[in-house]
Amino acid sequence: MDAKHILCYGDSNTWGCIGNWIETTVPSKRYDEQTRWPCVLQADLGENFRIVEEGLGGRSTIYTREGEEWKSGEMYLKPCLHSHRPLDLVIIMLGTNDLQINKSITEEDLPVGISRLVDIIQETPNVGRDQIVPKILIVAPIEIRPSAPEGRVLVYDKFRREIGRELSLKFPEVYEKVAQEKGCYFLNAALYAQPGPADGVHFTPESHVRLGHALAEYIKKNIYPEV
Repeated sequence: MDAKHILCYGDSNTWGCIGNWIETTVPSKRYDEQTRWPCVLQADLGENFRIVEEGLGGRSTIYTREGEEWKSGEMYLKPCLHSHRPLDLVIIMLGTNDLQINKSITEEDLPVGISRLVDIIQETPNVGRDQIVPKILIVAPIEIRPSAPEGRVLVYDKFRREIGRELSLKFPEVYEKVAQEKGCYFLNAALYAQPGPADGVHFTPESHVRLGHALAEYIKKNIYPEV
C-alpha cells in the first residue's frame, strides 16, 4: 500500500518558529524535529503516511503586503499542490497573519480567505491521488495574546491589540462553519496549543507536541481509521 501523502499548509506556527523575546533582524530559529507538530504527526502516524511540511512565516490566506506578495497563501497554493502531488489530505492552518495585513478585517471577513483556499483545492482534482480531490482538514489558528512585559510588546500592536485578539478568538466558530459548509474536516488548535509569552503569537514547544498528537489521533479516528 502506498503511503498517504499529507500536506501541512500554514504559517510560522507550521514552520516551527521559536518566538523571539527581542526585536532583531536575525532570522527566526526553528524548533527541532522532535518538537514541531508536523514532525510529531509523522512520528505518530508512522510509515503508512508521509507528511509534507509547508510552513512560511508571515503567510496569510489571501491578503498581501507590498513587497511580500509571495507570502499570500492563495498565490502559492496551486503550485504547492502540484509540487507534492499525489495528495490524499491537505491540512490548512492559516488566518492569523490576515489580522495584521488587512487592517480593516472584520468578523464577517474571517471566512473569506480560508474559503478561497478550500475552493482552490476542491477545483484542482488532478493533484489528488487517482485524480480525486484531496480531503481537507481545516485547523482553526490559536488566539493572539499580549506578550510578557519583557517580551516583544509591539507585536500586539501589529495585530490591532484587542481588536485582533477578539477576532482571533472567533476563528474556531467561523472555521468550523466553513468546514461544515464545504465538506471538510475540522479541528480547533486552541484546544491543544497556546502562544508563548515572548510575543503572544508563536506556539510554545509543548503546544507543538500536543497539537501533533491530537492531529494524529483525529486523523486515525476520523479520516483514515482503516490504515
